[in-house]
Amino acid sequence: MRNWIKWGVWLYLILLVFEGALRKWVLPSLQEPLLVIRDPLLLAIYAMALFSGIVPRSPFLGVLAGLAVTSFLFSFLAGQTNILVTIYGLRTNYLHVPLIWVMAEAMDREDVEKLGSFVLLLMIPMTLLMVKQFQSPPDSFINRGVGGDEVGQIYGALGRIRPPGFFAFITGPMVFFPLGAAFFMHQATANRRLWMPVLILCGLMLIIAMPISISRGTMITTGIVAGGYTICMLCLGLINKSLVRFALIGVILLVALSFLPIFHEAQAVFMDRWDTAAAESEGDAWGSLTSRVTANFTQPFYTAARAPFFGMGIGVGSNVGARLLSGKVGFLLAEDEWGKTFLELGPLLGGAFIAFRVALTIYLFVIGLRALIEHRDALPLGIWGACAPIIFLHQWAPPTFLGFAVLGGGLLLASVNYVEDEDEEEDEEDEDENDDEEESDEDEIDDEDELSLIEIRKRRMRGL
Repeated sequence: MRNWIKWGVWLYLILLVFEGALRKWVLPSLQEPLLVIRDPLLLAIYAMALFSGIVPRSPFLGVLAGLAVTSFLFSFLAGQTNILVTIYGLRTNYLHVPLIWVMAEAMDREDVEKLGSFVLLLMIPMTLLMVKQFQSPPDSFINRGVGGDEVGQIYGALGRIRPPGFFAFITGPMVFFPLGAAFFMHQATANRRLWMPVLILCGLMLIIAMPISISRGTMITTGIVAGGYTICMLCLGLINKSLVRFALIGVILLVALSFLPIFHEAQAVFMDRWDTAAAESEGDAWGSLTSRVTANFTQPFYTAARAPFFGMGIGVGSNVGARLLSGKVGFLLAEDEWGKTFLELGPLLGGAFIAFRVALTIYLFVIGLRALIEHRDALPLGIWGACAPIIFLHQWAPPTFLGFAVLGGGLLLASVNYVEDEDEEEDEEDEDENDDEEESDEDEIDDEDELSLIEIRKRRMRGL
């Protein structure tokens, strides 16, 4: 049953990456049901975990259950009568989160390494598709939005849209490539599972995707993951000849990329987008980014001051909630996650839910830091850098954000389930069994032999 759960996680990842393609091109008429295509699979994973005895135990799950029940009661007291909106809100905030601990119970480091290699390989077709979308007109079939919506993507610059790859929107690459960067840095510096030419190709795709995306968020978050991982390597002193040689090859290939027409064109479009942002913020592009981030922490508290005590009902602030209540897609309450949370749940319960997400982010950081210090392993912190902004700050109503928040948290916890630790536990169990056999044999020998065996055991323990 454990293997079935692992296969379920793999299918969860595949659907997470390709559900946008299904909603845009394959089954556009079913784009709304496909929004929750991973939910039946998720329930199946939970059922398998329950029947196989893989039931995670964590204080976070108890708090999560309490928040879910209270959110339902607050929604009722707020007068929100559309049960579908309430169910969707509960699903968004609470249904997927326990998968983090199910993954931690069912998977180990070997599973995480394999899944990470798959993510790296996915970067190749993802980037190639983004290049094609970048070169195509905004109204082309390949650039359609969900439900077959023409010109359904976000405008970038110089007549180009921000290519989403297989995802529904550009928000997909913004959370996909940082996770890929974490696994790329890991295999480039510590434990390479892919063939070196393939790994270099994955690195090239990662570099090309940055300007092609025309997304400042994608480039900055990916750069933060790569930079943070490099700092971890420097702190551990893991700079060796092979790493220097790999870095030299990377620099040479990066220089070679600069001569490719598509890369040069992407750079020009990206810089035009950067200049446009700078012009909109009086010449300070970085200031516009920092002010946006700062507003995510300050503005919600002004929102909380005017929010009703019981809120307006969970799910009301999502696009699905807006569609069910008003018939139009949009943000009925607030665009930022914290502001939406306060307005949906009220200042008290909303603050508790935000505190839960902050505590979860800190907890995962501590796990990653412990792995770095005790096992000289930087991968957990690399995964944390990729998923922490989604867990901590981003909206969970978009299915891509929610999926990568849960997947990243689960991969981080599973990555510290080292196979060596399991082998040591088996050895300890074998030693315990041998000790039990020795104790049974002691009953059949005389007192002198018994004392000698006890002394031998004491010396053995002192040696351990």
